[in-house]
Amino acid sequence: LVYPVDHVNVTAGGSGYTSPPMVGFNGGNGSNAAAMANISAATVTMYPVDHVDVTAGGTVYKSATVSFSGGGGSNAAATATIGQQPTGAYSVNTITVNTLGKDYSYDPTITICGTDNAGMFGCPMGSGPGSGATAISQIGGGVHYGKVYLLTALAQTKTGGRSMLQMEVATPVTGFGFGGALTLDGPNPVIDAMPNSLNFTIEGKDKNTCNETADPDHPAIDGYDDPNASPPTHSVEDIISSLPRPDHYTGSGGTPSVQNGYASLGETLTTPGGLDSFISALSHPPAHTYGNNPSSIALGDCPTHNTADASCHTVIDYVDGDLTLNGNDTGHGILVVTGTLTMDGNFTWYGLVLVVGDGVMRFNGGGNGNIVGMLVDAKIYDSYMTKNKLSSLGSPTFLWNGGGVNSVKYDHCWTTNLIDAIDFTPPPTTQPLKILSFRILPY
Repeated sequence: LVYPVDHVNVTAGGSGYTSPPMVGFNGGNGSNAAAMANISAATVTMYPVDHVDVTAGGTVYKSATVSFSGGGGSNAAATATIGQQPTGAYSVNTITVNTLGKDYSYDPTITICGTDNAGMFGCPMGSGPGSGATAISQIGGGVHYGKVYLLTALAQTKTGGRSMLQMEVATPVTGFGFGGALTLDGPNPVIDAMPNSLNFTIEGKDKNTCNETADPDHPAIDGYDDPNASPPTHSVEDIISSLPRPDHYTGSGGTPSVQNGYASLGETLTTPGGLDSFISALSHPPAHTYGNNPSSIALGDCPTHNTADASCHTVIDYVDGDLTLNGNDTGHGILVVTGTLTMDGNFTWYGLVLVVGDGVMRFNGGGNGNIVGMLVDAKIYDSYMTKNKLSSLGSPTFLWNGGGVNSVKYDHCWTTNLIDAIDFTPPPTTQPLKILSFRILPY
């Protein structure tokens, strides 16, 4: 018996394609089979500037001008309001965005002018007195869409009259959303003792250890600020204010590279139910599962630290409780910890680290420990022991003492390539479909 080719399953999507590649068939003693390939296009979503927060009012201002730079967009404009201090001097109190601008893909840098040093600090000649005011901007997260559907309905009356209605609707983003090298996935993160050493770093630039087409730069740190939160949260501002060495956090946008990841992370990573479903999918075979405080875990084996190497064998470790990683070992794969994860010494993990449950990450400095891939810290339970899901994401805890030469470095080879191999179907969205367009067609 001889058979035609029935279908083709894509076992590896590859990367870097800018147009659909040709498809060829070899072997099998057949001929004349043909197929067409399609590629998925990734685009950068653009937004207007949403608001500007004054982080330091400065002093001696009579008036001040506000300008935006970077962010990939244009035409944003804002005005500063000056208020009197108890000493009689004047400082910048608030900044109101008058023109939102467009096409911003990351938060632009704010320059406030009003200095006696006219012509310096990026200010035009003739600027008035005043100095020391600083502010940060935040673009409007907007909505990232998942799948878009075209719905069509036809109605006919008894007399033969007809009308056709069409509506385009979109789902929210579901599935795993790739954020910053460090993603603090929840509002009002608890942060203290961030490193003040010369050697530690968090890098959003794709390390690309598998030598594929590199991702565009990610943020060093993604915070979480829901624009609809009431009262408003200031996670991004809180993270930035906790950094004694802002220049050590590099990636997309300015320095420090800290951005609001709320919109891009999608529904799966911004809801307790979505995150619980995701880590639950990782707890099944072939995962290695452990209880609280295991003395050792599987580490995998990848001598070249290259996921494309046939000799590279990764693991999935699911620890239901606390875990301490120390010494000089190296792990490779996906690590889930529902309690507190403590890393110190020279321990290095290549892959995706999910501290999801109690959401407590403790990074003790003084050694050479690294995470190469991505670290997600999220609180979704009241406690890992009871696993009662919160109604919304709680505040993650991230404690980094010392510094040493520790680092967290984004690497798509150790994130995207691992996630693509996971059999995970996101739970149905809890949000209504977004109506993009509606029309009535005569028929």
